[in-house]
Amino acid sequence: MASHLNLQSQEKKVGSEVMVRFSIKTYNEKMDLSGQPHLFALSRGYNTGKPLRKPCPNCFVIIMKTTDERDRMYFLLDGLWRMQIFRRQLVGSVIPFLRVNEFTRTIIKFWAYINENEERVTRLMDVFESVDKIEKYTESYMKLLGKYKDVAYSKVFDLDKLNL
Repeated sequence: MASHLNLQSQEKKVGSEVMVRFSIKTYNEKMDLSGQPHLFALSRGYNTGKPLRKPCPNCFVIIMKTTDERDRMYFLLDGLWRMQIFRRQLVGSVIPFLRVNEFTRTIIKFWAYINENEERVTRLMDVFESVDKIEKYTESYMKLLGKYKDVAYSKVFDLDKLNL
């Protein structure tokens, strides 16, 4: 895929004047994304579509108009990735990948769907944000427990006394 591929997508919300615009491109390290709300999604492998806060090789960049739309897009991509929606669209036998056109079409369909019930989606986003905070806290707690184990073992196995 060429890194200059740029698809502009527009989707009207049913019964509203609100227009959602976003751009999806194949990520290139030379891109200047400063000042633009954006996120990334893996484009190759069986984790295709997984949303990311930081870029990696083989990913798409999704540029949104507002940070609220970016957060909503992250929520959407996380759900689609967890439900393995993008796996159905993978092509290639050695390293499966997703075409940017298929990725965009899928996002547009589901974007319209989640925006039909904004209140419910907003509540779910708040719940998932709380769950993410708990996950991060648990991860840091587990790292701390691991360090505690290391210190405890170093006290039990005093290497200075064993002359190794």
